[in-house]
Amino acid sequence: MKTDVYTFGSALIDIQLHARDFLFDEMDIKKGNMYLINRFQQEKILGKIFDKDLQTGGKLHTAPGGSASNTVFGISQLGGKAALCGKVADDSFGELYIKYMKDSGVSFNKKKVAGTTGTCIVLISDDAQRTMLTCLGVSSEIEYGDVDEDQLKQSEYIYIEGYLFDSEVATKTILKAVDTARKNNVKIALTASDSFCVERHRDLFMGLIKDDVDLLFANAQEAQALSNTDDTAKAVGILSEICQNLAVTDGSRGSILSFNGQVYNIQPFIATALDTTGAGDSYAAGLLFGLTHGYSVEDSGKIASFYASRVVSQIGPRYAGDIRKEMISLKLEKNIS
Repeated sequence: MKTDVYTFGSALIDIQLHARDFLFDEMDIKKGNMYLINRFQQEKILGKIFDKDLQTGGKLHTAPGGSASNTVFGISQLGGKAALCGKVADDSFGELYIKYMKDSGVSFNKKKVAGTTGTCIVLISDDAQRTMLTCLGVSSEIEYGDVDEDQLKQSEYIYIEGYLFDSEVATKTILKAVDTARKNNVKIALTASDSFCVERHRDLFMGLIKDDVDLLFANAQEAQALSNTDDTAKAVGILSEICQNLAVTDGSRGSILSFNGQVYNIQPFIATALDTTGAGDSYAAGLLFGLTHGYSVEDSGKIASFYASRVVSQIGPRYAGDIRKEMISLKLEKNIS
């Protein structure tokens, strides 16, 4: 089956909670980052914030999550065809995740394995930042046998979630998938995921970016970490020298696209941010949708910016409105019906 984007990402169930600022100090957690923790630590944190046990699952506010998973949901919502190579366990959260993906129209490997499905506590602070406390469970144990190789070969892009490089098993799988993509003229997109992830895997990331990546996604902090500079413009200049196509988001300042040596400054759409969870994921969805559906680079950037503005204006990383209908206001409706 022809697929626009075949994605590698962590299949997680998000547990979304509001957290007052003083709790971050108590837990020695810096707002806006992602931390890898175990299930015991998750339950301890939940005990501080919410008087429920993690194992009750359905009684908590849950949603399908994972960075790349949010992106493929967005591509599907916009009208594209997307697939996710991920992994869940044979437990209640795994069943819930499979149902969520089926309902979203994303093709997903339904195989369940022993263990626990990955979960992520998303703490939403008063200033709308999201802080993620992730217990990966089986989500990072993606093996090459989990890959639908025929679907990968028939995709226009593969999209790789940087967080997966925290897993040795997933890293081997991704590197083999990159080789398969290269041999079949499938373009390769990589998201840096977060600045801490860049610090952990900078050499590996830079090697991929130089040799294999066709399109790099990063926010300003990630771009600076990759390029060893504290200036976003300099970071874009450095990275565009080694990667043909680059998308750097910078919050309320908009985003910068550098494609084949040409730079596009994409203006942000005005939005009152209630929750920045999934902002970068939805931006990637919009850009990849545009690029795989005949839009120009600049118009694809406008779609990405618009979609991200709609996502941050609500609670949760997956837009609840009718984005295709709303996109008519952009006057880019040639592929929108």
